[in-house]
Amino acid sequence: MRKIVGTFGEWRLSMDKEDIKKNPDKPQIRFYDDGELIGIFDLKTLNILYDNEMSIYDIKFAKKTIGRNQDNYLETWQDYVSGVAHA
Repeated sequence: MRKIVGTFGEWRLSMDKEDIKKNPDKPQIRFYDDGELIGIFDLKTLNILYDNEMSIYDIKFAKKTIGRNQDNYLETWQDYVSGVAHA
């Protein structure tokens, strides 16, 4: 889990084990602002899968942050799917 703190609040990107179990072939990441889920992004395409009134700034910020670490997030997702992370 990666945690980012900004001047307007606390943001968090996380992968949910339930998402991994339900859709192992569809990697996604959740975006939280001050503890509230405000969006879910497709890890491969960065498309928005769920939008809970994200601002344009939120979307740009999340996509940029996810994009910087996209390979690591995808690798972690695959590790969970293959069971490596559960060992």
